[in-house]
Amino acid sequence: MQFDVLRATKSAVSAAAFALALAGGPFTQVTYAQAAGAQQPAQGGQQPAQGKNWKDRAEYDLYNSIAHEQDPQKRVDLLDQWTQKYPTTDFEDLRTQTYLGTYGPLSQKDPAVRPKAVAYFKQALQKDPKNTTALYFLALNAPQMGGNSPSPDQIADAETAGKGLLEAQKPANTSDADWQKAKTDIDALAHSALGWAASAKKDYPTAQKEYQEYLKVNPNNASVSYQLGQTLILEKQYPQALWSFARAASYDGPGALPPNSRPQVLAYFKKVYSQFHGSDEGSDQLLTQAKSSPLPPDGFKIEGAQEKEAQRAAELETKLKADPSLALWYSVQQSLTGDGGDAFFNGNVKDAEIPGGANNIKYFTGTVISVEPTKIVLGVLDPAKPDATLVLSDPLPADAVKVGDKLQFAGVGESFTKEPYMLTFKEAELPTVKAAKAPVKKGTRRSMKK
Repeated sequence: MQFDVLRATKSAVSAAAFALALAGGPFTQVTYAQAAGAQQPAQGGQQPAQGKNWKDRAEYDLYNSIAHEQDPQKRVDLLDQWTQKYPTTDFEDLRTQTYLGTYGPLSQKDPAVRPKAVAYFKQALQKDPKNTTALYFLALNAPQMGGNSPSPDQIADAETAGKGLLEAQKPANTSDADWQKAKTDIDALAHSALGWAASAKKDYPTAQKEYQEYLKVNPNNASVSYQLGQTLILEKQYPQALWSFARAASYDGPGALPPNSRPQVLAYFKKVYSQFHGSDEGSDQLLTQAKSSPLPPDGFKIEGAQEKEAQRAAELETKLKADPSLALWYSVQQSLTGDGGDAFFNGNVKDAEIPGGANNIKYFTGTVISVEPTKIVLGVLDPAKPDATLVLSDPLPADAVKVGDKLQFAGVGESFTKEPYMLTFKEAELPTVKAAKAPVKKGTRRSMKK
């Protein structure tokens, strides 16, 4: 699933136009008035001695037609005529900005124009590497043209534009407040372009850094959150990736993903979350958290299924080492639930006295989960999970055994099930409940083989 990482919280054209105005303006009424106020050619082609001058009346008239042309494609054609007929002009700066102010928005509306527009942006940067307008539109267009299979030149263009925009300086005729607003948009675009370029080069740590910087500048772009998540997945930073996917799926304010895309992202988030965590427990809470912040707090963690399994294994190993009777119980369980479980039961457990002194162990210990007069269900390996059933020869005295009691027991193997695991004993013995001891019947028991 792919999204345009350059999709801004407002249209690219309006954002670009704002940046252009601060950078000296594209083709606007102000620049036209200034140019029209320049020295016009006198009759007979003679020019005033000072100031910027038109080459002749025809150049002025051509410019005047450009100034009043509303169709951007026709304006480009007229600009090309101006360039062809007057390769040099006193109004080269005006011509450059007019080209940029026309090509920039036009390239966002008509992808077919982008190659020619990008060529002009690069040409303008050869003359002035700090031209903010050219850098801005190059940063927009290079990733759009490159897509998922960019050329080295397109990657380099995005890097050039991104780095140049981060170093952009306030124009002299721009107020601090206007520049601060414009610089926020400019910096966001710069980090987005640099993140795209790094991803294209498979430099994922750099891509991660740039997308995170973007979200610090512009937190309300869900497509960048999604792209950051994809980058973090490639770096195997799964908890942080899940936060980014949750943000993309849950955020519904300005800059959110299209309504028809969010359900797909939500389904993807839940799938990846369950795969990593082992269940969907906690996923709804994460969606709520991420909706209010594009980046996770310091120290954010989600326990992975493998991590949980390793922790459980370590805890079990510690318990088994500390309790030989539990270790024997676990060994029997593993043998019974393995591929040869039926054969092991018939050869070692059925009708055998268990534990019967194996490994010098006389009794197992479990926690009572349920109790009836002649039957007790216990949890041995896990006090909350039943895995042993004791069938008594004589009824229990009233209140002799209660739910939650720790109980020692032994008995004769009668039956078992693998899933859910349960080992059932007949003729069960409870050494701490004297009335429940089963009488020893010589000749009917054998010792369990281990």
